[in-house]
Amino acid sequence: MSNWLQDIRDDVNLAQLSLVGTHNSGCYHTALPSVQCQGASITDQLNNGVRFLDIRAGRPSLGGLGGLLGSSDPDDLQVIHGSFPARIPKAFPLEEALGEIYQWIESHPSETVILSLKGEGQTWEKDDFAELVWAKYLDKDQGRYYLGGEIPRLGDVRGKIVLFRRFAIGGQDLLNQSHGMGIDAHWWDYNTTDDDRGTFAVQDFSEIKEPADVEKKMGYVENMMKRSEQYNATANAQPKLFLNYTSGSNFWNPACWPAAVAKGFTDKLSTVVGKGSGVTIVDYAETDDWKFVKSVNGSNLDFKK
Repeated sequence: MSNWLQDIRDDVNLAQLSLVGTHNSGCYHTALPSVQCQGASITDQLNNGVRFLDIRAGRPSLGGLGGLLGSSDPDDLQVIHGSFPARIPKAFPLEEALGEIYQWIESHPSETVILSLKGEGQTWEKDDFAELVWAKYLDKDQGRYYLGGEIPRLGDVRGKIVLFRRFAIGGQDLLNQSHGMGIDAHWWDYNTTDDDRGTFAVQDFSEIKEPADVEKKMGYVENMMKRSEQYNATANAQPKLFLNYTSGSNFWNPACWPAAVAKGFTDKLSTVVGKGSGVTIVDYAETDDWKFVKSVNGSNLDFKK
């Protein structure tokens, strides 16, 4: 699974593939039970076939408490889930998370990783997040990235990270820069069951208030999979990335924390995934020895060289 894309043809667009992503991919450390979403590291996720990573970043929690919770420098972003740190007691720096991805992709040149990057933890003003991320984190490593705005073909992004930008660029200064800033996915409707943005479509129904809502969510997930499969089966369809979140939680109900919700999906989903089903984004991807990831990746046989 660590090199499964090496067997896929170069001319295949990423949107045509069935891929597995992880929700809050960096939330695999010791953290609050409602914060942790994965049981395996980013490196292990990639080694086992995950090809879409969802990273949320924000300024140091509580100012870093003078360094006790990591750096107190507001420009030293940390990985978070909502307003809570992804790792306690020591924060998980964004620099460390990105470094884990860089090290992996360098040793797997046949592969690509779609990186969804979002600012959380506070209300970011204007271009503050975009400018900070570019100046401190992306500029020096831009050669590692595909920063175009269109969904690329696999052959064009082997050994690279495809930036899926979940933050806005409002000012002309950043918009006019020649480097580009990735696929624009800076917002979609909250709790959406189907939001089509042209380049991508998303299902992100997340209001799992009680266990019974998991069945409702399952229906939305299956519907988005079918829509992606039907779209990709259409001759000459323009590339559209279908994003399908299986995640959802209720902070106030332990029966609806990520681990409990994830348990309700894996077995059911592995029986419905077909060719061109889009990106299915899961919690605890390592469940049952990565059973779901293996099932999804195996549905791409028609695209083999």
